[in-house]
Amino acid sequence: MNQETPKLSIVVGTYDRLDQIRRCVESIQRETATPFVLFITDAGSTDGTVEYLESIRSDVIKPLLVGKLLGQAKAYNDAFALITTPYVCWLSDDNEVVNNGLDVAVDILEQDPRIGMVGLKTRDVQGPFVDAPYIGGISEIGILNVNQGMLRTPVLNEVACFSEAFRDYGIDPDLTAKVLFSGHDVVYTKPVSLHHYRNWSTDKSSPEYKKIKGKNDRARKLYAAKYSRLLRPSLIFRLKQAARQAIKKTKAAGAAPASKPVATSFSRDWSNILGGRYISLLDSVLCSGRKFHLRQRCPKRHLPGSLPDDPIL
Repeated sequence: MNQETPKLSIVVGTYDRLDQIRRCVESIQRETATPFVLFITDAGSTDGTVEYLESIRSDVIKPLLVGKLLGQAKAYNDAFALITTPYVCWLSDDNEVVNNGLDVAVDILEQDPRIGMVGLKTRDVQGPFVDAPYIGGISEIGILNVNQGMLRTPVLNEVACFSEAFRDYGIDPDLTAKVLFSGHDVVYTKPVSLHHYRNWSTDKSSPEYKKIKGKNDRARKLYAAKYSRLLRPSLIFRLKQAARQAIKKTKAAGAAPASKPVATSFSRDWSNILGGRYISLLDSVLCSGRKFHLRQRCPKRHLPGSLPDDPIL
């Protein structure tokens, strides 16, 4: 592990998932050459996680033993307040860093000052989406969703970190939109940076599934209410959406009965290009030879004078 002056702060939240957080920490240590400090905020685990975190406490790994559930937004924000490094990223405890993903993101930020946020491309390695080349993509209003990402610390402070009105769900796309509408570019890493060990219930009749769905539905309503008024009518965007829907229908019509179309990285990339506002149709050409793609930049004429307040539902 590099003991130089830290350049990157990493924040991870956990609660009663010892195996998950151990794998996450070990992957960060294994895959990251950039000098870092790791903050792990724990909400009161009773499964041995606290003891594990104490056993690895050091100048580099700093457990924050909160002892209660604050909600993800506040838990992360409290950790963000301690950061003094030029770059910061947030992960989930069910993530595993691969392909030197954090080093790649730091390099992207250092090479291009116009980029404010780098989405860490994530692939599910268990659960219902294992066939997808990567997860995440475009929100309902055409803005990139960055489920785990890295920012310049001044940019994070400029947009006031995570919105605590969202509490747990929807904090990531909200932060992405705030960065974009503050005039900073948002991109995705080209290589997969994280593996995701999804362990949510897929049984729609289960209490857990219904609880998660309810929280997600609330987050989507908050997000739409907050940002819809900022989006101006765009003929190009409407044409891109129409092309995206036509391609989807063509793929579905050509699929074998009782099967579903299998996405490739190429098709997923183009789905995001066509579904995203402010992403050039020439993205693959413009980003050729770079470590990032899906570059999203809001034109200056569309930038709001100030970011919208959180709505009350």
